[in-house]
Amino acid sequence: MNEIFAAMVAGISAGGIMLFLSHVAPYFKAGNFVRDLDQPVMFGKIVTKREAHLVGILTFIVISAVFGGLFGLLVQMNVVAGFQFLPIIIWSLILTLVYGGIILPLEGHGFFGLKEDAWFPVDLVITNFLWAVLFWQIASLLINIK
Repeated sequence: MNEIFAAMVAGISAGGIMLFLSHVAPYFKAGNFVRDLDQPVMFGKIVTKREAHLVGILTFIVISAVFGGLFGLLVQMNVVAGFQFLPIIIWSLILTLVYGGIILPLEGHGFFGLKEDAWFPVDLVITNFLWAVLFWQIASLLINIK
């Protein structure tokens, strides 16, 4: 299997698993769903909270696929020596900076956003670390299937 395609599938799978867990966790007494009290607006148009939630899910899956595919490209170009744990953790730190510094501030969240709380950076690092662990496991499985 092509490293880029396998890495994209691994990124989408890791993102999907994290989305599933984040949506079922409140049902197992892991706390409430995150409440966003502001009115969602997309491209200057007011949208429902459900539409905003769907766009957030799609954005997360697309970013997971892109970052997975980019890591696969780095492996294919021999910039990174395979799907090993340490390079993937470093890659997840880059992902954290992109999410916190570029993607989330576009909606008002993130390192430079207005609606950030004190635990946001910790939550973002932990979330992307878990994504990296899942990505590493899934990519290792897919690459070994050849």
